[in-house]
Amino acid sequence: MNKLSKFKIIEESFLFIDKIGWKEFSIERFAEENNYKTSEVKNFISNKNDLLIEFSKMIDEKVELNINIEEFENSDVKDNIFELIMMRFDAMTPFKGGLKKIINEIKSPIILKEISQNILVSMDFYLEFSNAYDDTIFDVIKKKSLFLIYSYCFKVWLNDDSKELSKTMSELDRLLNYAEKFSKKAKDFLSF
Repeated sequence: MNKLSKFKIIEESFLFIDKIGWKEFSIERFAEENNYKTSEVKNFISNKNDLLIEFSKMIDEKVELNINIEEFENSDVKDNIFELIMMRFDAMTPFKGGLKKIINEIKSPIILKEISQNILVSMDFYLEFSNAYDDTIFDVIKKKSLFLIYSYCFKVWLNDDSKELSKTMSELDRLLNYAEKFSKKAKDFLSF
């Protein structure tokens, strides 16, 4: 199997989760349902928790493939971050049903911690790519703040059935504007 097959396994797994739910999902049951060998699937996805991490990595790769570097160089930081997060939501849209089932059924704090750490890595990449870092103490705050913004907007996105994702875009824009204003005020305060 190649990289595309790995993506196919991840995508099909999420569609299967949408059908049967997270609790009922297992790598073995998924393989049986799709006439794959369990060992073949486990070459890429060792267990259901690993699937969540690999899903997030796949989404980031899809976002990265759609980035227009010239556009990003000519846009400000806030617009770039907005664009990257909306690209992430767009890439996740076909799997929204499966994600809803996972969010509603996951209770393990260990799994939630792993997912959170993976999202923090994604937010770090988005901030880095958007030239948001300026080698100050605020860099750490920016990453944690963006994680909170993303987490809140993710919940909005899960329930946003509008074609243009207007609710999600509105909340994301509002929160990024607030974060930008707060960052400027904090920098001005500390420059005295």
